[in-house]
Amino acid sequence: MKELKLSASKNYNITITDGKDLFIEKCLPYLSGEKVAVITDSNLMKIYPDYFEKLLPNKKVFYYTIKAGEESKDVNNYVGIMNYLVEKEFSRNDGVITFGGGVVGDIGAFSASTYMRGINLIAVPTSLLAMVDSSVGGKTAINLDKGKNLCGTFYQPNGVYIDLSLLKTLPDNELKSGLGEILKYKYVDGKKNISLDKIDEELIYNCLQIKAEIVAEDEREGGKRKLLNFGHTFGHAVEKLNNFTLAHGICVAIGIGYALRFSEKYYNGGKEDFNTYLSLMQKIGVDFSEAYDKYDKDKLIEIIKYDKKRKGDAIDFVLIDNEKKLRVVPVKIDDIKEYI
Repeated sequence: MKELKLSASKNYNITITDGKDLFIEKCLPYLSGEKVAVITDSNLMKIYPDYFEKLLPNKKVFYYTIKAGEESKDVNNYVGIMNYLVEKEFSRNDGVITFGGGVVGDIGAFSASTYMRGINLIAVPTSLLAMVDSSVGGKTAINLDKGKNLCGTFYQPNGVYIDLSLLKTLPDNELKSGLGEILKYKYVDGKKNISLDKIDEELIYNCLQIKAEIVAEDEREGGKRKLLNFGHTFGHAVEKLNNFTLAHGICVAIGIGYALRFSEKYYNGGKEDFNTYLSLMQKIGVDFSEAYDKYDKDKLIEIIKYDKKRKGDAIDFVLIDNEKKLRVVPVKIDDIKEYI
């Protein structure tokens, strides 16, 4: 078992373990009300219908299940969750547990953050990507027609419980998706031992230590936290062009390739970084050249125009300079095509 503390507007512990034996000790104290709503998806309910049995003693437990998939992270499901909490007479003292991957985590946390202006929240991520990234840091969101995560809040959970045994039933494609997100951390902080060779407690801890340190310094993404968006601007556009059928982390990994190509032209260098990236992509099982040729650049830019990082006629891109450091660079929309 490993544990680390994230210090932000709400201080909380992140527990990394193998199994659910520590859940009562680590999480139950933060669910003070008599009711708990477990937000999950249709796939998880089939595989783990009894996961929380005996873990929530003396609580009235309700389940709200959304259809598995990115398309469920929408306004309709959000309103459905909110109305369900009202129907079951949830109060400010009651709580929400998100039990799922990034989609469940985002919409469930957004619901918890806005119901009665905020109720208790425990995150139990079930995908590798959610374990190493989206369950930690307090970002919540739903998608709008024009783009991903355009509606959301910053709302820290009361605790995060990472049960590595849940990875045993994760499809291979989702494991690769998690590796795509882990790839980002190699560029964010080269001092940490981030390897794509072995998925274990140490790897997840190292990734989250990087993220926890950055969030503690810049919770609301006014500065350094923007670096965690490396690869995401293009990644989100690739995701939308695929109608969200391609896993998020794989899209991020492809987006990192675009960001490196962009950096290479912007800084007139960076070929070494790109060659290293190509070798790492082999471990994820994605051919960047194939992906790069597949997507129409004008369509990518049309989606990027609606990215939440837009400021006037420019978009903030995270690029890597010739000193191997990530930089936030505002680039005019009309100039993007020149660099990709």
